[in-house]
Amino acid sequence: MNATAVWLLLLPLLAGSLGARDFYLSPTGAGQRDGSSWENAFESKKLGTVVNETLQPGDRLLLAGGTYSGTQLVIDRGGERGKPKIIEGVDHGQGLPIFNSQWSIEDPAKGATAIEFKAGVSEVTFKHLRLHGYAVGVYAAPVKTGTARTHLVFDDVDIEHCRHGFYLSDCDDLELQNCDLRRYSKHGFRFELGCNRVRLQGCVADCSAGDAEWEKKTELFPFGFLLNDAGAPNTAFVFTECIARNNLMPLQTTSYKNGDGFVVEENSANVVFERCRSLRNQDGGFDLKVRDVRLTDCVSSGNYRDYRIWTTATLTNCFAGWATTGLWCNGGPVEVRRSTFHQLKDEAVRTDKSATLPVTLSDCIISATDKPADQRVAGEVVLRETIVVSGADSDPQYIRPAAGWDGSGDAMNSQAFPAKGYQRSK
Repeated sequence: MNATAVWLLLLPLLAGSLGARDFYLSPTGAGQRDGSSWENAFESKKLGTVVNETLQPGDRLLLAGGTYSGTQLVIDRGGERGKPKIIEGVDHGQGLPIFNSQWSIEDPAKGATAIEFKAGVSEVTFKHLRLHGYAVGVYAAPVKTGTARTHLVFDDVDIEHCRHGFYLSDCDDLELQNCDLRRYSKHGFRFELGCNRVRLQGCVADCSAGDAEWEKKTELFPFGFLLNDAGAPNTAFVFTECIARNNLMPLQTTSYKNGDGFVVEENSANVVFERCRSLRNQDGGFDLKVRDVRLTDCVSSGNYRDYRIWTTATLTNCFAGWATTGLWCNGGPVEVRRSTFHQLKDEAVRTDKSATLPVTLSDCIISATDKPADQRVAGEVVLRETIVVSGADSDPQYIRPAAGWDGSGDAMNSQAFPAKGYQRSK
């Protein structure tokens, strides 16, 4: 084989190796500021140009730790299928990079957006980034013309002090993992319309972080995770090990005070919750209007109504406790299997006026609750092989029962009835 033939064979390999490059950027830049190394890092004011123009599909932009004041990034060019543009924060001893702005809860509707995706932008990954003080952390508007966005990934993107954390429409094959949102005034994760095949893993929406003064200033209807019904449905969502907590606004003047952990509206479809927790929210821990929703190994505690089911659902190995009502149903049928209802002020299960089909509890435990069920109209509550604890003789012997339980570990496993009710490994 001659030299020319060898060169032609090597060209595709060389092109592939040259196609993925690392670039470097810091708050103030360094050296020649050409992005070729940390010693020659781009400066922060070049961020938009670097992401949209310099980065090619498969390239990675490394962001040095430090504060990026007033940064707003609008992305109009993404990567290619299997070759995402990657924007990744790096801690060199100063912490991870922080995009910082001046939003205030005193005037929540005013403020900047940290990261915005234009229509059709796909194949972009963000890793290890902090956003602070924006009205909206990450925004993708409804697509009126053009194509939906696909394959956006957010890994360890934390947002604090904002009105909305993620506010997304028309994003398909979307992944969010280990994203923690704290101290927002309205919504943590809001999926407005047209989002399909979405996975959330290990994400946290904590509205107030337990700060009573912050809770007095939150807006009406604070929600942790919201699948809205503003237009095209949101479909095929899987929530795994996500936590919603402290979504409260105690100063609401209406007779019914709202504020929920997880909210899924009725035009959504194919929604699954796995090992999720909803703790200390104003109203519903899980407020689910979607049909055929499935919850497995979930915990809801310290809410007004732990589970609000408006149509059909299956709950397996779930826990409800320290609330007014464990499960409220306004539809049916609902199947509840091997679950525990503990220390409910009013009742374990309540069926409301539109609940015409049964709620069936199989192999469950109801404890420290005076009323197992409050049945209205035709909404029958059926207990099958379910234990209703009425005294010390049938003590479930929970391992560490306590009203402040955060849903982790095996504290509410029953030692007396290991084949009944909620059981979770350490």
